[in-house]
Amino acid sequence: MRSSILYWLGIGTFCLTALLGAGNALADDSADGAALGAAQKALNAEDYAQAVRLLKPLADNGNAEALYVMGRLTLEGKGVKKNIARAAEFFRLAAEKGDVSAMNSWATALVSGRGVARNFREAARWFRKAAEQGLAMAQYNLGYLYAYGKGVPKDEKAAIDWYTRAANQGLAPAQYSLGWTYLNGSGENQSDTKAAHWFEKAAEQDYAKAQNNLAYMYAEGRGYARDPEKALQWYDRAAAQGYAEAQYNLGYMYEQGLGVPQDYTKAVEWYRKAAEQNEGAAQYSLGLMYDQGTGVPRNLTEAMRWYQLAAKNGDPDAKAALRSRARSSASATHKPADKKKP
Repeated sequence: MRSSILYWLGIGTFCLTALLGAGNALADDSADGAALGAAQKALNAEDYAQAVRLLKPLADNGNAEALYVMGRLTLEGKGVKKNIARAAEFFRLAAEKGDVSAMNSWATALVSGRGVARNFREAARWFRKAAEQGLAMAQYNLGYLYAYGKGVPKDEKAAIDWYTRAANQGLAPAQYSLGWTYLNGSGENQSDTKAAHWFEKAAEQDYAKAQNNLAYMYAEGRGYARDPEKALQWYDRAAAQGYAEAQYNLGYMYEQGLGVPQDYTKAVEWYRKAAEQNEGAAQYSLGLMYDQGTGVPRNLTEAMRWYQLAAKNGDPDAKAALRSRARSSASATHKPADKKKP
């Protein structure tokens, strides 16, 4: 299981009224309103060049919403040349004019250092501004900063508070991170039951990492009664989305016959899918299958290749296997020859 990272919005489908943050209002100027409406039609039609032509004059005049959408377009190079630094500047200007979504995007730029010098403390200030106005993604991002002590003192309770606010709005990454925090929390903040609950909420939204972790909870009997079959089902759903860690876990279930009849061929299939995505544990396991001739014909060259890749990815079992091979090779090389009797 892996923790989450900051959630950066993809460009997705634009909707000017949806992108308008809480507490903002469209300009009273009817000309601005008409231009925004026309820009929305252009965005719906994916005519980004036309959208830029309509939005740029509004942005030049300081319209907060136009500034924010121009930032999004500039970040992705839609209708305008991609320019990360210019996008960050659009976000800053829109944020300073009160656009809540822009506050989150500007803070995210400050955290990532994309187009602007990294500044966690300033990022936390902007995330808080947006979070206090109810923006779920800003609440999630602020929770992340508290969870890891970035720009604010590390505070597990504060992280849980902000994650919970975003999770209650249905944001899957926040639900996942809340589950992760409860699973790994200290003292009263540790709760397998709550972890399982929030993993399930996110998993039901097809969030692959949560599906993988929910499967783990069923496999280990944490938060639920142990149920290998349900674990297998959730691993399978995450693996089908291409999530490498779940593919490895699914391979393990098939190898061990947990929740499903033992099937070494299927195990190799899933290990390979994960290994090809550079998943170290899967690379080692695939190497071991080749080493032992389990589910595939024995092939020591292939075994060594996968062991080496896994070792490069830090897998301790692969490193141990290579050390063992090296010792065996050295022992065979230096073994004294038998003396013949005269």
